[in-house]
This record gives sequence, structure tokens and C-alpha cells, in this order.
Amino acid sequence: MHVRAVRRRGSERGRRGMTLIELMLVMGLLALLLGFGVGAISSIDVGSYGSGSMVRSVLRSAGNWSRARQAPARVRIDAAAGRISAEGLAVIGTWHFESLPPKAAFGLNGQVIDAELVDDGYVGKALGFYGAPDGARYESPVHTDPAFGLDQGFQIQVALRPEAMRRGALLQLGGSLKVEATNRLGLKVTLATQRFDDETGEVKTAGRASVDTPTGVLAMDAWNRVLITYDRARLEVWVEGILVAAVNEEGDVEKVAGPMVLGGGQRPWAGSMDNLVISGVGAQEEILLPMGVQFAPETLATIAFDADGGLDRSVHDEPVLIGLQYDDGRTEIVRVNLYGTVE
Repeated sequence: MHVRAVRRRGSERGRRGMTLIELMLVMGLLALLLGFGVGAISSIDVGSYGSGSMVRSVLRSAGNWSRARQAPARVRIDAAAGRISAEGLAVIGTWHFESLPPKAAFGLNGQVIDAELVDDGYVGKALGFYGAPDGARYESPVHTDPAFGLDQGFQIQVALRPEAMRRGALLQLGGSLKVEATNRLGLKVTLATQRFDDETGEVKTAGRASVDTPTGVLAMDAWNRVLITYDRARLEVWVEGILVAAVNEEGDVEKVAGPMVLGGGQRPWAGSMDNLVISGVGAQEEILLPMGVQFAPETLATIAFDADGGLDRSVHDEPVLIGLQYDDGRTEIVRVNLYGTVE
């Protein structure tokens, strides 16, 4: 009996736990340790460590858009502002001249006035103006479609066949864009631009950018594939895959406030046209680098992707390197290979 009593009292002492003083000492030690931990974690700039991933995401978005839509895309980098944005082109109008009145995509059907269809088009039939009276034209009410916007940039593809060396109107989009044929088988493109005034908060007309190609860029009595592009950096004219003229311009395109007119004017163009496709910027993604991160000064301002998702070989003949510089001295390189893969 005596032995059992001793054992019971010893067991009760083992279950009493810590005293109040012991508990306070343990809590103080934990607080001290946690304080050091929080201070160390707070000194890490978590946001800056994701900068490379954000840049890669924007680049991949542009490449994926190109592959999915079979349309060009581009990435624009404003190194001074720490801004990177992806822009993808989407078709907003197509015209194939196989019947009267011609059928257009997205309900943008128009009417032919004094022009005619010719059987030997680029593909099937074409819209012909050779021998047509003054004012002969095709009109389409593109300005009534809210989706028909060129302000952030555009691409126009068309097949042209000149049948006489004379000046004439080819294409007009309201007062925003005008394409003319010159006397000696050349082209003239005029673009109306606007800019946002930071002081007044108003959008103001910026003027007109105009580019003239050399003479003879179009082959007489043959179909010529013409491409006109504008990306708020350059207005370019391409004929049969060759850049023939360009001018620098950074303004937004003025709103298309009138119908699209093919031909028209006092003397319509003396030739035929076919396969007109107009694309505008259809998707945008933009990020700003976090504090403490900057683009390297030599970073390219524009990275162009072709319709297959790879780098546009007419712009880039080697992989593109994008440098990121961190305030703590670190550097990071984002690489875009020629086939569009981002590393």
C-alpha cells in the first residue's frame, strides 16, 4: 500500500505542466524568433522575382494568338515606362468579287456603281475599273460596324492588276486612309492620325503620314500582291513580299467615319483588284514591370510574330533577347527563338 501511494503522487507531479513563468519565457522566445523571421521575409521583393514570368507570358500570348488565328501579332516594349504589351491582328473585313452585288464577310456588303466584274481575277472573278467612267466605284458601309476599327494598327492585303499607267484612286476608308496609284506603276498611301493630349484630355488630329513607293513596283497586266501595314511605329508598303516604302509614325489612326470606297474619284484606277482582306488589332494584353525592375536600354521596341507563331523573318533574322535589370544588381534574359518559343 505504501509503494502504490508513492507512485501515484509521482505521476500527479508529471502531469502538472509548465508554470506561468516557464510559459511566459517560452512565449517570449517564440516571439523573438518569429520577429527575426518576419523581418527577413519582408526584405524580399516578391513581386520583382516574377517579372521574367510576366514578360514570358505576354510573349507567349502573342505567339499563341498568331498560331490560333493564323494572323500576325506583335509585342511592343516601352523601356522607359517599363511597359510590355501584346497585340494580335484579327480579320475585320474580306471582299471577294464573284457576283453582283459582291458578298462580304461580317455583313459588310456594298454596291457596285459603274464598275464591272472580270472573269480572269486573281482567284475566280475580280472587280474591274479599266475603261469605266469617272466616278465608277464600289462602296461598303464599314463605318457602321463598331468592330471595324483601325486606330491601334491594321494590315491590308489586296491583289492589284494595273492595265494602264495612269494615276487613280484605289481605296479610301472614310478620311482615315487613302491608297492611290501613281502615273508610273507606283503607289501612294496617306494615313490620318490622332493623339491624346495629356494636358487637355482631348484627342487631337496629329496630321497625315504619307509614303510613296518608287515607280515601277507594280507589274503591268499581271497580278501583284500588295500588303500595307501600320503598327503605330511605321507605315509600310510591301509588294510581292518585298518592302518597297516605309515612313515612321506613332499616332493612332483616326476613326473611320465614312464608307470604304474602291475606285471612285474623278479618275478611278485603270485596273482590276481582288482578294481584299483588312485586319485590325483584335486583342491586347499589357503589363507594367514592378518597382525595382527595368528593361535593358538595348531592348527592341517591337517584336513581330508571323501567322505561324514564329518570329517574322522579314523583321528578325536572329533570336530576340530581352534584358531585365533589377535594382539589387541581378540581371535576367528572356529569349525568343526564331520559331517563337520563349525561354
